[in-house]
Amino acid sequence: MFILHLFSNWKWTGPAEHALNLCCMLKLRGHRVVFACGTPPEGDVDNIRKRAAGLGVETLDLRLRKHLNFVDNWRDVWAISRYIMGERPDIIHVHMTNDNLLAGLSALVTRSSVPIVRTSYEGNGLKRTIRNRTLVSRLTSGLVVVSKRAGEADVENFHLSRDRVWKVDVGVDTNRFSPRKSEPQLRKTLGIGPEEVVVGVVARIQWHRRFDVFLEAFHRASGKMPNLRAMLVGRGTNMVPVAVEPAKRMGLNGKVVFPGYKYDDEYVDALASMDIKVFLVPGTDGSCRAVREAMAMGLPVIAARRGMLPEIVQHGENGFIVDDTPENLSEAIVKLASDEALRRRMGVASRQIAVERFSLDKEVKEIEAVYKSLLVKA
Repeated sequence: MFILHLFSNWKWTGPAEHALNLCCMLKLRGHRVVFACGTPPEGDVDNIRKRAAGLGVETLDLRLRKHLNFVDNWRDVWAISRYIMGERPDIIHVHMTNDNLLAGLSALVTRSSVPIVRTSYEGNGLKRTIRNRTLVSRLTSGLVVVSKRAGEADVENFHLSRDRVWKVDVGVDTNRFSPRKSEPQLRKTLGIGPEEVVVGVVARIQWHRRFDVFLEAFHRASGKMPNLRAMLVGRGTNMVPVAVEPAKRMGLNGKVVFPGYKYDDEYVDALASMDIKVFLVPGTDGSCRAVREAMAMGLPVIAARRGMLPEIVQHGENGFIVDDTPENLSEAIVKLASDEALRRRMGVASRQIAVERFSLDKEVKEIEAVYKSLLVKA
């Protein structure tokens, strides 16, 4: 098959990584894959286009702005239309709202019957808007969702036939994200001893990510367990008032560490430095990739009873699902931190679930099945 992937953004995000992972896996399985994304600003050093080139993915030069822009959008529509007529891709796979619109308009302009597949990364389903209703019901052939919850919501909200909606688990590289036997470098750098238990959070440090709840819970838990440490991996313009100053006020200096934003191998090393992963609020990536990656690393996870998280974390098996009050979260942290055997057992379960459900190989085969189903109907 020949698949054209469109991604209307230039920033390197969780959904962008997923889209490129999928392109690489499709290419490995013998398909021709062409990828187009937004144009990065001059001088930007880490963006999707640069990553795609580094992975050897064939690219198409389009503007693909994240938001509506009349001039650039219509230029892209005509460019995509010419590409459809000249190259005749079998499938167009879109990943964001604006590229969904541009692909749909291009198909109308060319009167093409090429199937358009949309992946939605919203764990609770797409927002119920007129624009989304038009996109998924009229300008999309099939919708791929990342959770059962999202699929049910989209079917109901947009009156979609169930045979046009597929739930496919977002895959992660389970070879790259795998348990480590050697001591992680970050633990050495931060002076964290082997006897200390590290509770980790990976997130953009923003007000709505409930760092107040986490810090209060950790404060309570560390009062019961002196060997407890917290590692907050991430960055944010309000990092100091959101997390640094509250930690100081609680007397957690030295107990809570802020190693900053990590990516690539340093990110994997940061995950390996943790003993427990806590995840309370999904960010821009509603598929909660950070949880899937932590599970692939063999970490037990404490997650909030929110959105699609209960579909990923199996309560009592590979972690705990909690109503995220400081009291409940503190209790779950103490339970895991005080029981090494429980952490080990739940970590093994996390790894097993990740390998069975979230492997890239499993995902690409399911996406291929979606493509084939739509081609039969075309």
